[in-house]
Amino acid sequence: MLKRLRWKFTLLLTLLLSGVLAAVLVVQTGSNLQQYRAGTDAVLAAALRRSQAALDPFSAPWSGDLDQDLELYTAIPAFCAVVDGEGQILLALSYNAAVERADVARAVVAALTDGQTAGRLPALGLRYQVQASRSYASIAFADLAWERAGVRRQVLSAALLFAAASAGFFGVSWLLSRRLVGPVEQAWRRQQQFVADASHELKTPLTVLLADADILLAHGGDTVDQQRKWVEHIRQEGLRMKGLVQDLLFLARGDAGGREPPQGGAPLSDLCESCLLSFEPVAFERGVALEGSIAPGVSVPGDGEELRRLCAILLDNACKYCGPQGAVTLSLTAGDRAVLTVHNTGEPIPAEAQPHLFERFYRADAARSRGAGGYGLGLAIAAAIVERHLGKITVRSAEGEGTAFTVTLPLEKRG
Repeated sequence: MLKRLRWKFTLLLTLLLSGVLAAVLVVQTGSNLQQYRAGTDAVLAAALRRSQAALDPFSAPWSGDLDQDLELYTAIPAFCAVVDGEGQILLALSYNAAVERADVARAVVAALTDGQTAGRLPALGLRYQVQASRSYASIAFADLAWERAGVRRQVLSAALLFAAASAGFFGVSWLLSRRLVGPVEQAWRRQQQFVADASHELKTPLTVLLADADILLAHGGDTVDQQRKWVEHIRQEGLRMKGLVQDLLFLARGDAGGREPPQGGAPLSDLCESCLLSFEPVAFERGVALEGSIAPGVSVPGDGEELRRLCAILLDNACKYCGPQGAVTLSLTAGDRAVLTVHNTGEPIPAEAQPHLFERFYRADAARSRGAGGYGLGLAIAAAIVERHLGKITVRSAEGEGTAFTVTLPLEKRG
């Protein structure tokens, strides 16, 4: 599907650009054709003026301008014939053209037969103009070979330019399609991976639920108290599935733009204090030292529940991967923006894994994460919360420094 989309984009863009170029070339070619026609007409007009001067040198001033007119168009052979009222040739003048009297006579007959004051004689390859007076008429003829050659050159040049430009447009469109369709392709692959991972995560609790249900059905005569173990397993797996589905719905609503920007203010200092206090038993059970340095009175615009969840995700993640006898530190400072940092000791996160930490279902250490009971959605949810609150989340992890997640959020404006 994506390959077809790329081809459609390339062809559509190529057709649009080629269509614009074709329109420009048509206009330019038409303009040049008019220029060729104007050049031929100028030669015909000059030939008529010269014939008039030859017949009556006193009525039409004989000057070098007439010769100069014809010298400008020496590439266009022309001749002129003066005929009486019966069509008999009285005078024939040639300008850069070698023509026989018989050819002149045929041209005159064709022009008179055509009956127009100007026109073309395709059979003879001539263009003509007629200037009539009471007793005679002057007919000027110009060879169409120059005009036709110019037309052929113009059409051929336009065709070659159109072909070369179309090929170039296709190449550029193909490159642009790679850049434009690339994010779509990446999003499509991420969506496919997301569906596959979600299906995989749901498969395990469903399998456990079905197995526990089969055990209960196999002991239909027992009381609920006798089979409490399997009932509790079903409840635990149901709660795990509920949590997973809620997380997926939270992320899906964010993707669909269905979540409105947070309104009102949230006391971030109080939320961090509360969250830190609730994680003290968790840290104690894991043998982790939990410390906090929280600036008082820090408030940010946002949803208090979501910000509390953000703090809980970062603390839970830090406690899980702190390592034995490690330490977790939460700090909150305020300057131009609120800065929340959760740091833990322990093994660093590999550099190649750090850019992917906020992707859904991603685990730098899949086995360890599953053992800790995670789905790989926590940091993705944290990133979604930070994005909704117009903030930024980053991670820094190196050997000997531990791992630190830093969140920056805009401060609440106070009147």
